[in-house]
Amino acid sequence: MALAVTSPVWAQNKSSHHKAWPIKPVNVVVPFPAGGASAILGKHLATAFERLTHQSMRLDYRGGSGGLFGSSYAASTPADGYHMLIGGSHLTKMRALLPDADFDLLEDLTPLALLAYMPQVVVVNPSKMRARTIMEWQAELRRKPRRFRMGSAGVGSSSHIAAEILRSQQELNFEFVHFRGSGPALQDLLAGSVDTMLDSLVSCLPHVRSGHLKALMVSGAQRQAVLPDVPCAAELGIDSLDSLAWYGLFAPKNISESLRQSILTVLKQLGDDQVFLQVYESIGVEWGGIYGEEFAAMVGAQTQEWAQRLKALGFKNIQLKDAEEV
Repeated sequence: MALAVTSPVWAQNKSSHHKAWPIKPVNVVVPFPAGGASAILGKHLATAFERLTHQSMRLDYRGGSGGLFGSSYAASTPADGYHMLIGGSHLTKMRALLPDADFDLLEDLTPLALLAYMPQVVVVNPSKMRARTIMEWQAELRRKPRRFRMGSAGVGSSSHIAAEILRSQQELNFEFVHFRGSGPALQDLLAGSVDTMLDSLVSCLPHVRSGHLKALMVSGAQRQAVLPDVPCAAELGIDSLDSLAWYGLFAPKNISESLRQSILTVLKQLGDDQVFLQVYESIGVEWGGIYGEEFAAMVGAQTQEWAQRLKALGFKNIQLKDAEEV
């Protein structure tokens, strides 16, 4: 009788154990080299994830093609809940710019959660470019065509597309130097090999705080608490940089609904973790806090919006295909 009573309990506990997530390390592709925004966000996310779940989150850096290479790889991994991608808003723009690419954001990935919002920052190496305001920066780039070199995190990255839009709308002149990620681009900017860059706040902030780089403007509609003296695009009337960059967590397309819900439960717990949120706040990052279907709807809407916006600006597929990265 004792066995008859206890066996169903044991079976139930065993069943619950098998349904738990995570029960082993989670692999997350970061589609850029170390040192960039995706990598920094991933590092802090992994620390909080391990503290919460007692399982590790392994970051797999696969840079190149403005994040396209790593994103395509992540889409081909097993949909088992242990393979994911940190993808950004640049993927919504790349879909319009590279319609013939093997990877498709909407077709190949399942959006899980919006992890972060952050502005982009116009930064200069003060030893190479003497502009002290965004107006002086624009004047320099108009007066001396192709003298200055603009670094980017890669062909099709947020820094590349933002700079292209700014160049188009503000009639600027510069030469692009595309890198395989923000980390390598920042190193060359610090070394003086390039003069200026539009970079994510989280990756350039330490260098701005140290004085090695000077921040001239942040994108979006308001100033940032971590850079209170730096004006925002809205107050300067530069509507070409009116939006913030965002980063989200994605899974391969065919992940099961039950597994997706288990993952969302853990991600929502992370979003309620005050220690984790304070770390993000200290580096100028705002937690996204949008999950599941709501985040998927946002990704779809942003993809459509950027397709229309880039078409209106006259951006062509050839602009990306002909560019090279160093």
